Amino acid sequence: MKSFSIENNFLRAVFLSYGAILHELWVKTSDGKEINIIQGLPNREDYLTDEWARGAVIGRFAGRLENPIQINNQSIPIAHEGGVLLHSGSSGWHKKEWTLHTLDPTKLLCLGYNCPANSSGFPGEVNAQVTYKLEGPILKINYTAIPTATTHINLTNHAYFNLNPGQAIGHHILKIKADSYLELKETLVPTGKKLRVRGTPYDFLVAKQIKEVRLDDYFVLNPNQEDQAVIYSPETGIEMTVNTNQPGVVVFTPSHFEGICFETQKFSNTPNIPSFPSTEISAHTKYSHTTEFRFDLKNRD
Repeated sequence: MKSFSIENNFLRAVFLSYGAILHELWVKTSDGKEINIIQGLPNREDYLTDEWARGAVIGRFAGRLENPIQINNQSIPIAHEGGVLLHSGSSGWHKKEWTLHTLDPTKLLCLGYNCPANSSGFPGEVNAQVTYKLEGPILKINYTAIPTATTHINLTNHAYFNLNPGQAIGHHILKIKADSYLELKETLVPTGKKLRVRGTPYDFLVAKQIKEVRLDDYFVLNPNQEDQAVIYSPETGIEMTVNTNQPGVVVFTPSHFEGICFETQKFSNTPNIPSFPSTEISAHTKYSHTTEFRFDLKNRD
């Protein structure tokens, strides 16, 4: 497991080759202090047994899938537990060693992974790359993947943020530009139905404190809008804004540690729900996904 770092005048990021993990992200506050806003693990070796995929790239399919899946109108059996595959299971890319392609310590890191055919049952090899790039106060993540056979691809990053480490995530103020979220079965697999957020605990259209709400839900982002999700800590004055070219985001606040995850991606269980935006990628066609995390300093309350 190797470690890499990149930094500029605004941000300093540390990554691991295992899982292409975002291990640390240091933000400078208005009083000149640096705060690591990633809820990672203190020892690198701990990631080898981490059940929460902290900081890692999730592939080849993020989220939950019901067995079997549909490809070219054919049913393809996939690995599963109780009929559901989560984050691609034991063959998930968050449990793999990635290869260094490019490192510019002042700008970017590019890592690659070649996923063998039939991993978890998915057809085709996949040649994947993730590039982490610093652009001023922005951490940009760009994913690309090219399969050798028609398959489904849906990538994300699983970093947990806390803009005031040591404090409950419920103290943060959250805004999500999403009028709807996905209805889930008891297995947490989407049913295919979208529900309105208004009047529910999932209504973050107007910025508000998270408080006791615990989330593990897919928000359908309103199209053609900037600053799609924003989270702010009044205590540190750090504000993080999320922008993505994906149709939605899973927002996850685990119950046993104080972090929040913004899993920008296409819808879970899409291969089995024709009405969802397709995740099917034809052979030798490029999958591309970009997400940005922008950091600003605001006046503290």
